[in-house]
Amino acid sequence: MKKTIILLILTIALFSSFSSCKKKEEISTIPLPATPAFTIGTQWGVITSHFLRLRKNPDSKARILTHLRKGTLVEIMTKSTKREKIEGQDSYWYQINYNGLKGWIFGGYLKEFNSKNAALEYAKELK
Repeated sequence: MKKTIILLILTIALFSSFSSCKKKEEISTIPLPATPAFTIGTQWGVITSHFLRLRKNPDSKARILTHLRKGTLVEIMTKSTKREKIEGQDSYWYQINYNGLKGWIFGGYLKEFNSKNAALEYAKELK
């Protein structure tokens, strides 16, 4: 029994001495290019239709989440990659954030702005 304990202690001591001699890994950094999320500012929009449907997906048959009134200020998150023609208007679908509710609206009924202040001024004129 004593020989087993001594052998176990020696094995642990030998293992720990080898593991402490391991070469430490160097930490390297990789430079990354700027991404559009950090270089492009927030886009804003104002609804120009009297009663616009906010939809779950960019499709005129998608489920309606709510309705937005003319002059409503929205934050533009992204837009679809292809244009579509609806009611004679040719535009993209825009994914927007309206008071925390995210959905899609057709861009034929949206006026875009680069600043929130400019969008707010335009919204005041519409109401």
